[in-house]
Formats: sequence, structure tokens, C-alpha cells
Amino acid sequence: MSHTTRLYGPGDLQAHSSRPLDETVWRAWMKKNLLEERSRAAARTKTVNWICIGVLAAAVVTSSHVSLPYAAAYQAVVRIIIGVGATVMMFDNIRARQHGFTALFGSIVLLFNPVLPAFALPRSETILLASILPFVGSLLWMRRPTQTRRSLLHIGTPQAPISETIPQFD
Repeated sequence: MSHTTRLYGPGDLQAHSSRPLDETVWRAWMKKNLLEERSRAAARTKTVNWICIGVLAAAVVTSSHVSLPYAAAYQAVVRIIIGVGATVMMFDNIRARQHGFTALFGSIVLLFNPVLPAFALPRSETILLASILPFVGSLLWMRRPTQTRRSLLHIGTPQAPISETIPQFD
């Protein structure tokens, strides 16, 4: 059984190609995808914040009641969860250029480092409670309906703030 292959020339390919993409359709598609990405990023940030707040609150309540054989594993789990959560938040705030929150979450990463522990969890309820504050502050910061951001193209100009809405999730 023989099969013949047909070779197409440049004229034949143009006849079979799809219509050219309209610039307005392209911009609308890009804007929709940007809004969806911002929405997913806000949901991820909110989830990480709530997980870390819950773990820290549970650690405040249960840290003095953990028996000695399980204390090391308990401290390692709490330190790893808070360290990873604070690292995620630190990089989100670097990307958003919120340097105050970046410094706060960087200090939490150092404070809850599981390799070189800075403190023992069972005797430090005050540190655990204070560590909740940056996560709560980040959640409150996200609730603001608009934020003023500087565009990369307008950094050198005196009137550079651009107001844009940030999606809210309640």
C-alpha cells in the first residue's frame, strides 16, 4: 500500500493559516490572565498567612504541654512550617517592594531557623505571640482596596504613583 505525501508551498500555508490576531483581543486576553494571576497570588498569600497564624497560635497553647520525648520533633515541625511560610511571604513582599514586611519576615526566618534554633519553644510564648503580628499585619495590608505602586517605567519621574485595585477574598 503506497502513501503519497503532499508538500505545501508558501501560498498554500497562508491559505490554511488562522486569521491574524487582533491587537485588542490580545490585550484583553493579557489583562484577563494578569488579573487571574494576581487573584491566585493573593489567595496563596492569604493561605500561607492563615496557616502560619494557626500554627503559631497552636504552638502558644500547646508548647508547654508537649512531653519531653516529643519536644524535639514538635519544635522541628513548628520551626519548619513557620520558616517556610515566612520565606514565602518574604519573597512575595520582595516582589511587591514592601521592604518593611520583607525585613519582618526575614527576621522570622532567622528566628525560626530549624538548623540553628534561636530559642526553645516551650518557654517562649511571648516570642510566639509576637511572631503572629507580621502575618496579621500582612493580612490587614492585603485588605486595603487600593494600593499605590510605582511603575517600572516611571521610577525617575516625580508623578509616578499609579493606583490599581487589588483583588480581595473574604
